[in-house]
Amino acid sequence: MKKVYIIASTLLLTSSLSAEVHRNTGCGLGSMIIENQNTVAKQVLAATTNGTFGNQTFGITTGSLNCNKPYTVVSNEKIEKFVADNMDALAVDIATGNGENLDTLSTLMQVDDKASFSKLLKANFSKIYSSADVTSADVIDAISTITG
Repeated sequence: MKKVYIIASTLLLTSSLSAEVHRNTGCGLGSMIIENQNTVAKQVLAATTNGTFGNQTFGITTGSLNCNKPYTVVSNEKIEKFVADNMDALAVDIATGNGENLDTLSTLMQVDDKASFSKLLKANFSKIYSSADVTSADVIDAISTITG
């Protein structure tokens, strides 16, 4: 039985046809070596490979192994402090779609296309500053959701 499992696993690994990452298995080494995950067996093998070697966490952290490195606005203390200290001025800049505070925020968030970022925030101003009682954490959460 062990030989059958090894042969089946080898066949699954070598019969890969395309580099499609399947949503059920996510990213990681399994998604790279087990391509064309169009069967349950291939998906289970890919997920097992990811879990067994703990490489999915490494891939997510580094942005490798078919994983995208997540952008975590909430954990960035510089952004949290900046937004908290500049709530009113940032609101004005977002409402107009330009300004020093909006430019600083886009730099802190490492935004490549600042013009599109500014337009997106301006278009969603009422979602970002949803009430007079909005907190800096609410603003950050809203921006994170909008720019996702």
